[in-house]
Amino acid sequence: MFHKYLKTLLCVIWTLYSPAYGKAHAQLELPPLPTPRPEIYYNGYTVSTTPAQALGDLDRDQRFGPPYADDGNGDDGSDDFRNGQTYDERMRYGFNYRSNFTFPSDSPFSDKNVYNTQTLLNDRYGNRNYDNNPLNHQTYNDRYGQNALNLANQQQQQQQQQNNRYNYANNNGNNFAGGVTPQPPIIFNNPSTPVNYNPSTPPPPPPPQSGYNPSTPNGYNPPVTTYNPNNPSNRYPGDGNRFQNPYDPNQDRFNLNQQFYDQRQRFQNDRIYQLELQKLRDLLVETDQQGSRECTANVAAQWNFETNVNEFTQTEALNAQQRYVEFQRLVALQSRQINKELIFDRRLYRQLMLQSEVGPNALPLESLDRYNRLINEMLYIYNGATICAYQQPFLCNLRYIPDLKEIMSKSRDWDELQHTWVEYHRKAGREMRDGYEQLVDVMNEVAHVNNVTDGGEYWYLAYESNNFRQDVDNVWEQIRPLYESLHAYVRRRLREYYGPERVNRIAPIPSHILGNMFGQSWSNILDIVIPYPGKKLIDVTPRMLEQGYTPQLMFQLAEEFFTSINMSAVGPEFYQNSLIEQPLNRRVLCEPSAWDFCNRHDFRVKLCTDINQKSLISVHHEMAHIQYFLQYRHLPKVFRNGANPAFHQAVGDAIGLSVSTPRHFQTLGLLQRSVDESSYDINYLFTMAIDKVAFMPYALALDNWRYDVFSGRANKHMMNCHYWNLREKYGGIKPPVLRSEKDFDPGAKYHVPANIPYIKYFVSNVLQFQIYRGMCRAAGQYDPNDPRKPLHKCDVYRRPEAGNLLKEIMAKGSSQPWQEIMEEALGEGRLDGSALREYFAPLEEWLRLENLRTNEYVGWNYDGDYCKRSIETANLQVFGGYYNHGQSSLVSNLGYTMVLASVISSYLLVLVLIKW
Repeated sequence: MFHKYLKTLLCVIWTLYSPAYGKAHAQLELPPLPTPRPEIYYNGYTVSTTPAQALGDLDRDQRFGPPYADDGNGDDGSDDFRNGQTYDERMRYGFNYRSNFTFPSDSPFSDKNVYNTQTLLNDRYGNRNYDNNPLNHQTYNDRYGQNALNLANQQQQQQQQQNNRYNYANNNGNNFAGGVTPQPPIIFNNPSTPVNYNPSTPPPPPPPQSGYNPSTPNGYNPPVTTYNPNNPSNRYPGDGNRFQNPYDPNQDRFNLNQQFYDQRQRFQNDRIYQLELQKLRDLLVETDQQGSRECTANVAAQWNFETNVNEFTQTEALNAQQRYVEFQRLVALQSRQINKELIFDRRLYRQLMLQSEVGPNALPLESLDRYNRLINEMLYIYNGATICAYQQPFLCNLRYIPDLKEIMSKSRDWDELQHTWVEYHRKAGREMRDGYEQLVDVMNEVAHVNNVTDGGEYWYLAYESNNFRQDVDNVWEQIRPLYESLHAYVRRRLREYYGPERVNRIAPIPSHILGNMFGQSWSNILDIVIPYPGKKLIDVTPRMLEQGYTPQLMFQLAEEFFTSINMSAVGPEFYQNSLIEQPLNRRVLCEPSAWDFCNRHDFRVKLCTDINQKSLISVHHEMAHIQYFLQYRHLPKVFRNGANPAFHQAVGDAIGLSVSTPRHFQTLGLLQRSVDESSYDINYLFTMAIDKVAFMPYALALDNWRYDVFSGRANKHMMNCHYWNLREKYGGIKPPVLRSEKDFDPGAKYHVPANIPYIKYFVSNVLQFQIYRGMCRAAGQYDPNDPRKPLHKCDVYRRPEAGNLLKEIMAKGSSQPWQEIMEEALGEGRLDGSALREYFAPLEEWLRLENLRTNEYVGWNYDGDYCKRSIETANLQVFGGYYNHGQSSLVSNLGYTMVLASVISSYLLVLVLIKW
């Protein structure tokens, strides 16, 4: 009788003891409920959307907020996306644009090759003036009537080719906020000849580029452009000087080199040339004025939506965004059709080049539709990711914000954190892998049409350096010793908390126990790792409440901070128009942000201010952005931006470093006594380090991963494993469980499916300390040789010298390369991690002594595979991970031996019972 149930009994016992079922999934694998997908317009936006996703679709050109989330964690989602996008980012949406201008050939500024796609899609700084082609003599000769007969047929053919390609029949819909579209002057516009677009017509072959050859009749011969992968600094001949160091004395970044000086002078002295040049300047003035009006209308619509969220304001914001991007596309195409070879004014040339940027909108319409569709679909997956709670299979629909973010920050249960991490990465990332592989191909197409080598180079294009990947890696090597000491100390405290069987003393740290879904900020585990638990951190919030602080008073204090360092007052209009308290009668998106309405006088802040220390620092941060707006408002609109995508954040954070010092709080009367104990200093610096320093390897790994994937250095079939290799290389972080190429863990980060660059946060973290050090030196508050004046105690309040230096940086906007601005203001023409090391020098010394005292291993050793291309057990929640040396293979084998012994003993017991 017992034999018929023996097989069933053994199966039950094996199931109970099996590790795969014991820890794999704490929830029922129920089929997903059918969810209607949104209707997607491939030339526009996702229509059926939530306000949170709409934020990701709206333009952030004129808005800047804090570098991380409002709670200081810098988690993800719309938190840290709301910081303002670079021009490349905001041009990622495509529409069906129509144009009505063409170019006659009688002007030196009318590019005779404008109807060639390769010429239209010239590189970002592809000025042939310094690419050994300082003068297009063919255009020069034609301008003065020579070779006219030879070129007439060629120009006519090119005109016909472009008419066939750009076949836009009507332009009656192009009515912008200003009333009409700005029309270029007659020097490169013939309104009677429409520009037609026909995507089915292939582009003509690229025109020859002139190069000096004395053996030819006219002295010029087109060189052959050949790709050379073995020369990273000059993969295309004549293309290597685009991003050369601006301080190289042998060349000028935006001007002609010194060859053919006589020919240039001949052009510059020509009266007709000067008349045409003046027409071009007039066009740029007209375009700037119209662009400012269009920008004002767009920003006003976005402001109305975010300060009064409803369907009507959302629709108006999307429509205004579409109109503004359409206007930008039109201006970019118009600017690209100007022959820049004869523009010798460096500033004028830069203005035209920045105005010519179109980014992904340079793609053919079919590819542009595909690009937008892929991003929309991946964002749909990201926004819809939900999981079930740990050991509560019927408590589901938990989203990253606010549910999972709260669990990761506050839970100290290893298994709950592991379950949350694994399930969220499975739901948010895995499903979008196929779409991201397709996006990689499209990004390389974007790079190609923008005349960039590959998608990796295009990703870092905004930083104007041909070796930016190497630049940031070099900076990280400067900062790495500090990070490794911090990493070793935090790993020891976590090992003491969770036990050595889970956290090994020489291995990378599992990412799920760092208080953050991505391990990018460790602030939430401060209660575990704080150096001196008995010494409370400085908190002036009670004093602020006692003294009756209000949001208005906090902003007035911030304004007074800037006027005390010789900067501008904001005026009463700012307080009338800004939103500094949360209204009770309507819904408002409360994330902090600063707004430039593009009209040189209307600047606003949107911040639901709380009365606490954190909000006080945030108010100063936002007012720093307002000061930036005020300082560069005299510039043309294309220059009214940060010197690079990270500058706005860096300036705001540099001011925050000064405001958060105990000395400043004492000056404000918020701190009664002086805090000179080293324990307070160490706690303060440690709190800053686990936010700012711990964040940097994550940002670097994420965008270097995208650089490698876009450039082809990382195989698309090994994307996930390459990601974890970089996380281990830069940060000493590993996944909590074994991963495989079925997973796509980078996709769980919002910026990946949204295709938003993340390296600007790394750069801003470096720049803020360089700017802060420069201000403190100018104010006499920092002397590296004087221990009484450490950098971390510097407060530039009431120090006009510091304000003058900051004004010098701000006032130039993006009118010069950021390296030049840094060199002229600070004497530092590159990113430099030494300022950050000097700021944290007392903490670094304390960490060194503490790690010596406890004999802690500094650094980390690779302790097994974190990711495999294909493995059956990947993504199973194996307790602790078998690759963790804290749980060695001996322990794992012992566990399986115990399971087998239990099964055998059960079987023997059944046999005994049967015999009995």
